[in-house]
Amino acid sequence: MMEDRIEVREDYAFSDWLYYTAAALVPLFTGAVAIYPQSALGLVSYGGVVLAGVAVVMHLFCTHCPHYQKPGRFLKCIFFWGLPKFFAPRNGSLTRLEKLVAVAAMGLVLFFPLAWLAEEPGLLLVYLLSLAVFLATVRRHECRRCVFSDCPANAVPGQTPGRQGNVG
Repeated sequence: MMEDRIEVREDYAFSDWLYYTAAALVPLFTGAVAIYPQSALGLVSYGGVVLAGVAVVMHLFCTHCPHYQKPGRFLKCIFFWGLPKFFAPRNGSLTRLEKLVAVAAMGLVLFFPLAWLAEEPGLLLVYLLSLAVFLATVRRHECRRCVFSDCPANAVPGQTPGRQGNVG
């Protein structure tokens, strides 16, 4: 049974990062496995698209997040544990353009391998199912208690968009 009151998540442990990274790597590696036998250049391109997508999201999206704005030189969030803070933290709400570009960057990462996956129905099924499990897990276990109220996926009951929680 789900609890009535859900606490906002202010801190993460290394084990949280390990879990979500493992879950995210399943669809990413499935895409890579579909691409590599057909095109080494496609695999290198996919790696570049993933790295560029992460950089865009981190710069436009994460820099507004209270977890990014915590003191220290390194991140401690479920997606980027231990990475240096490459970009300066930014206060205030995300602009529509920032949201659009960040979502488009992640969309490119997710759609890039589909042409290769379409030729391997078994891998396509693994990709789609593992992606669905990853997204559903994040939505169910993180979005409902996210401290970043300006995130478009935030689902904390009663939290006002544009008003970020304090993480200290």
